[in-house]
Order: sequence, then C-alpha cells, then structure tokens
Amino acid sequence: MRCLVTGGSGFIGGHVARRFHEGGHEVMVVDTRWTADDPFPGQAASVSDRDVIAELFDSWRPDVVMHLAGVADARAVLADPVTAMDINVTGTASVLAAAAATGVSRVVIAGSCWVYNAMPVEAVDEDEPFLPSGAGHPYTTSMIAKELLARDFARLHGLESTVLRYSPVYGPGMWPGLVVSAFLRAAAAGGALTVFGDGTERRAFLHVHDLAEAFYRATAPVGANQVYNLEGPDILTTAELAHKVSDLFGGVPVEYREEPTRRGELVYSQRLVSTRKAREQLGWTPRVGIDEGLRAELAAAGGARGTDGAKVAGR
Repeated sequence: MRCLVTGGSGFIGGHVARRFHEGGHEVMVVDTRWTADDPFPGQAASVSDRDVIAELFDSWRPDVVMHLAGVADARAVLADPVTAMDINVTGTASVLAAAAATGVSRVVIAGSCWVYNAMPVEAVDEDEPFLPSGAGHPYTTSMIAKELLARDFARLHGLESTVLRYSPVYGPGMWPGLVVSAFLRAAAAGGALTVFGDGTERRAFLHVHDLAEAFYRATAPVGANQVYNLEGPDILTTAELAHKVSDLFGGVPVEYREEPTRRGELVYSQRLVSTRKAREQLGWTPRVGIDEGLRAELAAAGGARGTDGAKVAGR
C-alpha cells in the first residue's frame, strides 16, 4: 500500500510515517520542511498550493493519505488567523480534492479535541453536534471546518475519510511549545516550571506512539467516514503534571501566572470524553501512561538532575 503523509517531517507526522513503513508500506512525505536528509522520500511543498498537491497526487497515486499538515500552535493561529485558515482549511480542501480526483481509498485527517469547545459541556462522544454559538477560537474553527469538509467530500464525491480527534500529544521529537516539553526543559535548567492560569485545567496526555498506532488502524474498513476520540490513559491537571516533572528533578519550583495570548483556548475541565468507539471499532487502546512516558523522555535525555546538580536516577 502506498501511503502519503502530509506534514510527515513534523513531530507527529514523522512517527506516523515510520509506523506505516514498519508495517511494510511504501511511504512518501509532503511537508514545507522536507529535505533530502529526511528518512522518507518526499517533496517540500505546502498543502495550500493546490496545483503542486494535485500534480503530486496524480504522479505518485497514493492508496491512503494521512493528512497532518497544518498550523497546530493555537497561539500562532491567534496571531495570524488568515495564514492559519489558508493552511488548515484551504490546505485540507486541496488534499481532499486531489484525493478524490486520483482514486485515493482513504484520507485520515488529524483533528483535535479543541472541537469539544463547540459542543455541550457535560459529555462528549463522536455524535455530539457542533453548537451554533461557535468555537470561540480560530484554531477550533479551523478544526471544525476540516471535519465538515471531510463530510462534504464523502457525500459529494464518495471519498472515504476518517477524522481522529486527539488530546495533547507528547513523546520523542515533540516541539518546544508543548507543555510536557516546556516543563521538562525548564526543569532540566533548574526551574521554575510555569503553569498558566490556576493549574486546574485537565488533560489526557497522549503518547505519540499510541497516536501513530491509531492512524495506522484508522485505515481499516470499519473506519470509513467515522470520527474517533483519542485520549491518553491518564487524566491529570496541568498543576499535577508540573509537580510530576518537578519531583523527577528533585523538586524544582513551580509558579503560576496568567498569559493573555492563551485566551479562548480549550476549556476541558468539565468534559467526560468517550473513547469507547475507538476501542470497540479499531481495537485501539492507549498503552503508554504519563509516568512511563516522562521516564522515557528523561532516559532519552540522559537522566534528570536535582536542584543541587546531582543526577536523579530510577525515579
């Protein structure tokens, strides 16, 4: 099977490309950051460049597409919503149009748990409707638009797609803006770890290896035109995460402050998100808990150090 991964030179995209390669499939990457040094063949291009994407699909003829290209940093979206919409929304339309024109059997789309902001608060499963009141953030709006485009192309062109709505992701190669990465880097430098707000916001941090497995399984026939919620196995507050990292480094300080650039971000505290559908239909269950994931990151970095500079081992 030929698998094209958009955004395949990025953090998550690289792990997805590797999972398909390990599964014995031929992989190609399209990413603005792609270079000849990347582990997989590809092309440096933006998904919003319609002509380039159409030509690439027509010449390479992928069987399946993993669509991860996009602006994933919510603060970057807030700072430049026009560019973000061009990449996230126009880019998705470009990929779907090229896929429909060349007979792609499935497009698996990187969604986001942020769409829960436009849903009822009490509980969230995949059948909950989007509220007319909207999302409250251009990043959320772009993620909703991606899902609606997938539905449109399924209805109008018969293009099968699968949307994966996932919680915050961490793991090897994660970019510095992710909270797990930020906490680990700050702790390695001796602290303090900065928690925005009061630290009570909950997250179910998902390890990138578990997410890559979900992308791989999402090509199954049962996943056609489905949406799946994906979360990590542990739900904890930002403050709890900060103190876990602090403890691993011998007790570096944790501080709290407000950050105006984070206005309108996902409010997740009261939501009970169901991942039953992914378990039952795809046989997918997250396997890497947050403690194991943090220890793996520390091991890869050579171990933690306490506030006195002594190495902290086996913690």
